[in-house]
Amino acid sequence: MKTYKIFILAILAGLVFSCSDSFLELTPQQSVADTDALLDLDGYESSITGIYNKLSGSEYYGRYMIMIPDVLADDVKQNSQANRIVDYAEHIQRVSDGQALALWGSAYEGINAANAIINSETILADAVVDDQNHIIGEAYALRGLIYFDLVRMFAQQYNYTSDASHLGVPIVLNFDLESEPARSTVAEVYEQIISDMTTGISLMSDSSRSGNSNTLSPTATRALLAKVYLFKEDWNNAEAMATSVIESGDYSLISNDNYYDLWTTDNSSESIFEISMTETDNVGGNGIAGLYLQAGYGDYLPSNDVVDLYTENDARLSTFEVDPLLTGEFAPYRMIKYADINGFDNVKIVRLAEMYLIRAEARAEIGTDIAGAQDDLDMVRQRAVADEPDNSDTGDALKDAIFLERRLELAFEGHRLWDLMRNQMDIVRTNCTAQTCLIPYGADTVIMPIPQDETDVNPNIEQNPGY
Repeated sequence: MKTYKIFILAILAGLVFSCSDSFLELTPQQSVADTDALLDLDGYESSITGIYNKLSGSEYYGRYMIMIPDVLADDVKQNSQANRIVDYAEHIQRVSDGQALALWGSAYEGINAANAIINSETILADAVVDDQNHIIGEAYALRGLIYFDLVRMFAQQYNYTSDASHLGVPIVLNFDLESEPARSTVAEVYEQIISDMTTGISLMSDSSRSGNSNTLSPTATRALLAKVYLFKEDWNNAEAMATSVIESGDYSLISNDNYYDLWTTDNSSESIFEISMTETDNVGGNGIAGLYLQAGYGDYLPSNDVVDLYTENDARLSTFEVDPLLTGEFAPYRMIKYADINGFDNVKIVRLAEMYLIRAEARAEIGTDIAGAQDDLDMVRQRAVADEPDNSDTGDALKDAIFLERRLELAFEGHRLWDLMRNQMDIVRTNCTAQTCLIPYGADTVIMPIPQDETDVNPNIEQNPGY
């Protein structure tokens, strides 16, 4: 019996994902071929919860999906004793890297669990069919999100080639024990992402099942789609999706006075989608906070040059604190957006401030509503700096102002690398404590290697250049 394909290794999402010495040791009986759990609404709810649980793990949004892009870029510097994901910070990661394998395996487990829900032939009673359809819609949207994450982490950005014909990741939509899928192009992966998210929107009811931002709703999925279109440089659709979210009236920006509450309060008025982190998830010190806080590992610090970009009265300075124990080039700041050392703070995936910045960028690129772009930028900028005058920039100056505001507003949330890559810019580390301080645009090391465990058993999958 074949047991070697990572793509078929997911246990049904409604069951407990068991630990194994290797993904390769799982058998088809543990895979998505088993749909016995999807017999009633409770089974569907348990299965979709299993996918959210995969996203919350330390190998995914609980740590790596946020931390690895940030340590690859320039806003984060290593502390003197840094001992976790250091190969990424130094841009010397290898095909045998355990983090790449963990993220790759966890993502495809989530995809296979979503496939089980999407492809199930179970027909539930009319009284619960709307609930069933909503969960199926969530599965589509989550599959789209996971593919969006995979194609960003394991492939160069959409505009790396003029037609996005460079290699992306394998698209797997059905359980097939005999399949040895090759990598689809980045353009094909984005097409699948957009299709999945659009289908998900059409199936979901108006509100999230949880009644908060811990599970997806149609509006939250439109926010994710706005990000996808932004990366694709489809400015019209990025603007339209961001506008739909902003005008929904479901969200509002946290005030200037209460800005830090955004990071200590789960499901705030600004949060559109966030990953629930509980004691049951148990990431503990292995979460994001553990890598930043002195009470944890404290491996990573904010670069002084990014802290210096904030004006003295910027409310976002509340996300930094001075650590008197830091000395020399490592001094003086800690970043405290992730304040709970036990990892119980929810991880923000998308929030309203980002929607304003996406719409501002799209409007600046389209060029027909410059006043609207300025207003959107002001919404974020003046929330942070109460006495900031209205923006009057146009042309490249406006685009530069929006780019800078994204850096300030979304710092340490896993965005900086993608913004540099989207804009085809080098990574220049000014306050550099690593051995590698300049990484040119398009370098092989700005993306993760395809795990060696995958390339060893799948003859059709091609490794990324440089690995």
